[in-house]
Amino acid sequence: MVREKSAVYPLSADPIHNGHIYTLAVAANSGLFDKVIVAVGNDCNKNYLFDLDERLFLAKKAVYSSGFEKNKVSVESFYGLLRNYAREQGAKFIVRGCRNSKDWEYEKILGEFNGEYGLQTLIFPASKEFENLSSTYVKSIAAEGGFVHNLVHPSVKQALEERLREVSLIGVTGNMGAGKTTFCEKLVEYSQLNGGNLSHIDFDKLVHSLYFGDSSLSYEVRKNIRASFGEDVFNSSGLDRRKLAEIVFGDSDKREELSRILMVPSMIKFEEELRQRKGIVLVDAAYFTEYNLLPLVNYNVILVSCDENERFRRVFRRDGINREEIEAKTKAQHSEDLKRKIIREAQDKYNHGFFHEIDSTNGMRLDEIMEKIESYFPLLKSGVRENAIV
Repeated sequence: MVREKSAVYPLSADPIHNGHIYTLAVAANSGLFDKVIVAVGNDCNKNYLFDLDERLFLAKKAVYSSGFEKNKVSVESFYGLLRNYAREQGAKFIVRGCRNSKDWEYEKILGEFNGEYGLQTLIFPASKEFENLSSTYVKSIAAEGGFVHNLVHPSVKQALEERLREVSLIGVTGNMGAGKTTFCEKLVEYSQLNGGNLSHIDFDKLVHSLYFGDSSLSYEVRKNIRASFGEDVFNSSGLDRRKLAEIVFGDSDKREELSRILMVPSMIKFEEELRQRKGIVLVDAAYFTEYNLLPLVNYNVILVSCDENERFRRVFRRDGINREEIEAKTKAQHSEDLKRKIIREAQDKYNHGFFHEIDSTNGMRLDEIMEKIESYFPLLKSGVRENAIV
């Protein structure tokens, strides 16, 4: 039996977003209620992007990974009139969020209707951060290829990308020379030979295009690099990446400055590249953990490793740099153990994410890897909902 001081917080949750979580937190921590029931409803007059089971699944992900105790906050589904459901649950209160005066007038009308059955509606104003946030807004951004990781739980972002644009993202990371790019190219080839729809984005090449391209973004990047690092990192052919690398790999502050310069232009390039893709996309980047890029791929990660001596040989053959330069670049990256730790802790925090490890030293079983990927993606399919982390 639900206790007397319980409240129902009704949502369409199509999809749930961080504004909903904020209102829930305010209500749950207000001391006014013993328990708050997040009630995901179904209106037969609405056209939903996600069905009720999917919305309930995503809402549970978002709510329970936000730190709410299940004995104080539950997530349920309901049909029919909210006031009937609330009374059947023994609740006396309705919780609602309010972003503006239009919301207030609407909630006032609903509050009077629900009050006929003895229910009191408590309206909690949205924080400034979320006063313009809505499910419609989130869907509009995601539909155009924009990233919404700052607005929703990673499972919601993944579900939106898969439902609206038919794209599933997997980050592929590891230290330099581990074999990330080679792995991606081989898996793409294997997928195509077997009728799959898998492609590869090399994040380093996106950045390279900003260094040497002729777009407005490229001019902006070079202008800012010149202002921050001086003329010495340029030669008659343009930007000298090796000189720039010598500076940034030996100075963490300089690395942060370069990251700041590249952040928005690289995100624009990445979003525009993704707009052209369908299916599963492998995003190959060395610095997923170092620059907090994991949210972009929804914490879905393949970690590629390699015997250290072999890794050094590969980098030497590829780049023609000596061991000292390789070690300096390696020090700028997280160790393999730290990468793994950061990835797994983030997946545990959000109760979400695909994870697989590959040792590329002596070859790879591409069939087994592809089978694991296809068993997990897309997220909203039978057999996957109950297992957030593979």
